[in-house]
Amino acid sequence: MKFRSILYILSAFIITLAGFAATDVQAAKKSKAKTSVAAKKKSTSNKKKNIGNKKKSKKVSAKRKKSVSKKRVKRNGISHKQYTPPVDLPLNDSLTLLVNSEVISWIPENLNPGGLRVNSVIPDNRTRTAKVKLNENFTYLPVSSDLISAMRNKISEILPDSISDYYVSLNVGDKNYSYYITTIDKLPEEYRKNIPFVIAAEPYVNASKGMKNDIVALWASHGRYYKPGSGAWLWQRPKLFQITEDTHTMSYILPYVVPMLENAGAYVMLPRERDINRNEVIVDNDTNDDGYIFSQPYYKEMTGSTEWSTGYGEGFIYDLPDFRDTENPFENGTYRQTTTITSGSPSVAAWYADIPEDGEYAIYISYKTLPNSTTDAHYTVNYSGGIREFRVNQKMGGGTWIYLGTFPLESGYSDTEPIVTLSNISDKSEGCVITADAVKIGGGMGNIARSDKRSDIYNNPSTPDNSITKDTSDFPNEDSEIQNIYETGDSVSLNLEQNLAFESKFKVSGLPRYLEGARYWLQWAGMPEYIYSPYHGEDDYKDDYTSRGNWVNYLAGGSRVLPQEPGLNIPVDVAMALHSDAGKRADDSFVGTLGIFYTNGGDSYIDGTPRSNSRTLTDMLMRQIVSDIRQTWEPNWKRRSMWDKSYVEARVPEVPTSLIEFMSHQNFADMWYALDPGFRFSVSRSIYKAIGRFIAERKDRKFVVQPLPIKNFSIVKVKKNHYKLSWEKTHDPLEPTAVPEKYIIFERTADELGFHKLGETKDDHFEVIVDDSDIHSFKIVAANSGGMSFPSEILAMRESGHNESPVLIINGFTRISGPAHFSKDGMAGFDASSDFGVPYLRDISFMGYQTEFNRAAGESFGRSGDSYADVVIAGNTFDFPYIHGLALADANKGFVSTSVGAVESGLVKLQNYKLIDLILGKQKLTITGNGNTGLRYFAFSKKLQQEITNFVNQGGDIFISGQYIVSDLYDSRSSEGSIDFAQKVLGISKGEGSVSYSGSLSINAGAMDSNIKKSSLNYSSTLNEKQYIVESPDIIAPSGEIESEIFLTFSDTGNAAGVFTKKGKSRGVIMSIPFESIWDSNVRSLLMRQLVDYLEK
Repeated sequence: MKFRSILYILSAFIITLAGFAATDVQAAKKSKAKTSVAAKKKSTSNKKKNIGNKKKSKKVSAKRKKSVSKKRVKRNGISHKQYTPPVDLPLNDSLTLLVNSEVISWIPENLNPGGLRVNSVIPDNRTRTAKVKLNENFTYLPVSSDLISAMRNKISEILPDSISDYYVSLNVGDKNYSYYITTIDKLPEEYRKNIPFVIAAEPYVNASKGMKNDIVALWASHGRYYKPGSGAWLWQRPKLFQITEDTHTMSYILPYVVPMLENAGAYVMLPRERDINRNEVIVDNDTNDDGYIFSQPYYKEMTGSTEWSTGYGEGFIYDLPDFRDTENPFENGTYRQTTTITSGSPSVAAWYADIPEDGEYAIYISYKTLPNSTTDAHYTVNYSGGIREFRVNQKMGGGTWIYLGTFPLESGYSDTEPIVTLSNISDKSEGCVITADAVKIGGGMGNIARSDKRSDIYNNPSTPDNSITKDTSDFPNEDSEIQNIYETGDSVSLNLEQNLAFESKFKVSGLPRYLEGARYWLQWAGMPEYIYSPYHGEDDYKDDYTSRGNWVNYLAGGSRVLPQEPGLNIPVDVAMALHSDAGKRADDSFVGTLGIFYTNGGDSYIDGTPRSNSRTLTDMLMRQIVSDIRQTWEPNWKRRSMWDKSYVEARVPEVPTSLIEFMSHQNFADMWYALDPGFRFSVSRSIYKAIGRFIAERKDRKFVVQPLPIKNFSIVKVKKNHYKLSWEKTHDPLEPTAVPEKYIIFERTADELGFHKLGETKDDHFEVIVDDSDIHSFKIVAANSGGMSFPSEILAMRESGHNESPVLIINGFTRISGPAHFSKDGMAGFDASSDFGVPYLRDISFMGYQTEFNRAAGESFGRSGDSYADVVIAGNTFDFPYIHGLALADANKGFVSTSVGAVESGLVKLQNYKLIDLILGKQKLTITGNGNTGLRYFAFSKKLQQEITNFVNQGGDIFISGQYIVSDLYDSRSSEGSIDFAQKVLGISKGEGSVSYSGSLSINAGAMDSNIKKSSLNYSSTLNEKQYIVESPDIIAPSGEIESEIFLTFSDTGNAAGVFTKKGKSRGVIMSIPFESIWDSNVRSLLMRQLVDYLEK
């Protein structure tokens, strides 16, 4: 014992000396940092060199002289001493070894993070306590009182009889194990009620038990970045299994997590561009008489009882073709201002725009925050199909892009209808300042230009000041262990990119902005340089991951979160980063989900919130994600560790923050699920639920989960001009509160691009009156006090104007899935060329087809191309009844539509119709992962086969089109009798021959007189942004069981793609090319008229 005591004393002495040395080192670093900051400030006063001799270049160069950042200042107050936990050395006595062995084997395998160790078991006879010391890895478990109680009981069973009645104490370092139980520190009562920031004037739902006015900072990992020294823009992670992490996690955040949080009432802020539209229009009040301007000049003002004037201070201006190291678009322009009134003649600012093409565009506003800014600036957005009004609190968020929403806009310019207006009418108070600056429409292309040499900006560049976000040399970061592995992620294309790069000193990425890292969006969004580039352009890789946490704090600066810091005064509630990890398993087991947070040994954030809240948030996210995956998709999904480590993204934000590595992009088994849109929806819903529950607990309110989308939607004609919309709610087996309380009906009329709210009901049906012959489309959203569901599929109808029975369009294309995958004879991977799968709406993660399938290829296994990196891949829009309906309308037919589920459940009776148009698209038997979800997406379920058989036998006419229309029925896993159904009811059999890849069709003149030109009968056979790919359509042949004739063939092979059939009084048209995939709408209309003529003979 004396020897051990001496060792402890010596250890303490050495640690003390090390502490003094560390203090000296830190002091030296601070001194050097101050010198560096001073040098930098001095250097920024130097003028830039001329870019060239041309007149345009001279003007651009002149503008750049005044664009050097004025905000390179060191932040104060956001610095924490790193906590170093005490080290307990493991003992190897027999009792400790016994307890260690038994406890580790007792921990369930799917909870064991690995590396668990019972360091010591020391009986204390005086207090009759068995003191058990656990290593840090035990904190990675989801610690609860039940777990602790069960562990104590287990250890008591193991203890020798002489001490079996001793109390078992559990400790990790100097903390009792119960310290790690998931608990949430509640906000002070005065901060629990949210201050509105950006809200709809008439919200679709009052999410009082959701996330109403909560503010979430959220981001997907990485993004394209510039690597100094290479002259190239690179991906930060390798291209594996068709994706790179840079795009993969984004495919969860943008299409799923963000809208779920927004549907719950939250306002979500992202440090990367959220709009995938490569078009961008800026409309601004500024002009530039001395040079160029890159914004549209369609800003207009209408003066009412108060006049508009130019405000004092900086505003936005787009006067440079690209922006370089310190150039801030929000520093050299102006803004406009007036004062609010509560009644009288309004003063209005209006932003008109020339939109380049039809599409969905994110709309951002900007303004100046002033001491007397209004809290309810009235904005109106006019879009194709409707109007939405917003109230914006201009006391927050001035000097950056503030997102209002994404809206469908038609191409062209209108001088009568502005895209955005701002009125000075206030519902609250008179005499407040209201400001107007630029409006941004669309995502756009990257416009941050990078160069290898800082001397292109500064005549005398100094050593970068890396201390602005705190010196990180003593801290691990999220990339320290894996950066070297992935540095060559673009090695295949590096030489080409290098050659292109050196054609000019400055280079933009050449990609849509949403693909770039946070560092570049934050510069375009007006952040100070010390936020987006703490390394001052020397290392974009580090700038990128460091800037995200800096950005959170800048958002919150001046609010209750960081009241003494500069910033945008936005009280951020939580921050969360979604990553995927490296690592692989040779046996196709799962790597699973890891969580990272940083408590700094029990420290608190600046506002007093315990940092342990970040552990709780991480635990809640992991519990929700893993539990939902195990119950819904994969019971063997792995829950990994929870790391309390000083990763930059976890350490820097001054709000509860979690970094989730939710799966491994390097592991084939994880990717089985990760590429599936349904899995993406499920994981995203888990993230939304965990964040919502965490914030609700902090603010002491109940949390209700938003409903799932409705099912079995149908439109039925009741009588002339009267139609009934019906549906059923979808039960959520995981969430008892996710029950709809009402339903909101949205309508799109004629050829408008967008929907508007038509009405709402608490019933499961809604009647509409249509007294025109336009096409009307509808979608249903379920809602409760927790928020809104995702929208339903879109159904359409048209009143024909005469008394004939309408055509029934059945949407049987419900499939969303990842690509085909295989594993055989040492080869494995994703066979997307034969079956790409079906994205939900669209896919933004696909990089290129897999090229390395050999499992023995080591780190290269799964390697993929990147030729589709900037292509948004079209998927299932769930809007194809409208496409079919357009063609039927051109044939002067009235129609209604229904989901296939309403037919299978008996809610819609086929015998009430003479002609049905069944849309099958890419519907086929599909298995996800290990098949725990069962076989899904039958083209013809047993019930549907029965309904169609009865319909045909009664003389009904059918038009069916789908890529797998024959092969799915011939699949051995299909229901019994499927082949008979194909041959005897549909009149088709499985054809033989080579698959067509031409994308071109020919009409068999002998079967159908047609004036469709052969050159125009083309379908979508390649990946593109407009229409899902038909990559391997079935070859069909007449079965010989009923009368049939080939009328459509593939141009390159001559094999059959369509047949006419007759069975009794019933006629049929069967096509293996989905009708909606035919490119030309005029060709579709002409073909539909001819098919209808045949069917109605």
